[in-house]
Amino acid sequence: MGGYKLDYKTLRKNYRLYIRSAGILAMLLIFCIGLVVRDTLLQTGGVLLVLACLILFIQLLKKSYTNKCNTLLHVDLDLAFWQQYLQLNKNVKKAISQIDIKLTSVAYSFMMGDFDTVIKEAREALSRTDYPQKYKNFFESYLMRSTVLTDPDLSRGELEGRLNELTITDPTLAEKTRKVCLALYDLTIAHQSNHYFEDLSNDFKYQQLEIIYYQALNATLKGDQHRANDLFRKLVSEDESLYIVRKAKQYLKDEGSHL
Repeated sequence: MGGYKLDYKTLRKNYRLYIRSAGILAMLLIFCIGLVVRDTLLQTGGVLLVLACLILFIQLLKKSYTNKCNTLLHVDLDLAFWQQYLQLNKNVKKAISQIDIKLTSVAYSFMMGDFDTVIKEAREALSRTDYPQKYKNFFESYLMRSTVLTDPDLSRGELEGRLNELTITDPTLAEKTRKVCLALYDLTIAHQSNHYFEDLSNDFKYQQLEIIYYQALNATLKGDQHRANDLFRKLVSEDESLYIVRKAKQYLKDEGSHL
């Protein structure tokens, strides 16, 4: 399906243009109110109404912009949009925006399979005393998952010890991190079946692809080669820069060479 594909630079440019235009229009309206309306009370009421409308418009515009960014980043998994988003926001001044970009960068590195970078950047973030805990929770979750995926010598006892020391304050995320890490351990290190990913669903595309990949690994370990191949083939048409797509292609290539 063709059509125009919105890039982040254009989206941000349009957002800023609409904000400026709304501000200029508000100033013109206030100026006109000052010229036309003579009653001080009516003048004040008119100015307040214009300002209220301006604030409401900006809030709605900001919400629309944020939703569009989240859709392109997570639902559509537009990797070119991810790259532009990170590149154009790398020098943001606002402290909370810096943390958000850092977390987005870690998420991108995780999808690319650059787990060493994830571990390095997540550890740096966790050492920062000025980072809010809600952000640190996600950094720690990425750190734990990346540790499992980079350390083939990790023992189950060692993993469980680290999971017992988690400092994630969100109970739901802490439990999810624990279950995911144990499932990853079984499927990638212990090479034993684990059904954690079998009943999962997600609205975000990368997580959907991740579920398919680990379902395929589980099918392989259970000896269901036909289902495993069907699941791996669902991934091969996706962007090869994604870690799980490269792994799926390599698996099918190795499987083909054994026939």
